[in-house]
Amino acid sequence: MKQPVGRRRSHGTPLFRFSSFYTRLRFILILLAFVAILPPVFFHFKLRRLHQTKLRKCGWLNNPPLVCAHGGDSTNAFPNTMSAYSIALHSQVDCIEIDVSRSSDGVLFALHD
Repeated sequence: MKQPVGRRRSHGTPLFRFSSFYTRLRFILILLAFVAILPPVFFHFKLRRLHQTKLRKCGWLNNPPLVCAHGGDSTNAFPNTMSAYSIALHSQVDCIEIDVSRSSDGVLFALHD
């Protein structure tokens, strides 16, 4: 009598019973498919969790702060002058805050008080 392939349980029946070559092949293919699918699924959830942690810590990267130049670029030119405004625009700031005052005759002018 031929011994069945596989480990035996305590009551005498084999753990895996393969009746033919094709069932062995099918079992091996299913096992290989499972081994091939398991790592991508594992790393998908691992990377998703890492991405959620990154968003929690660095959420402002998706919505960066507004950069506003007060009086133009006052580090390279006098504040509230046309050259300070043009340097600030070339620096690609989001906005320029201009201090505007009105003279007694109604003329508007930029002056930082």
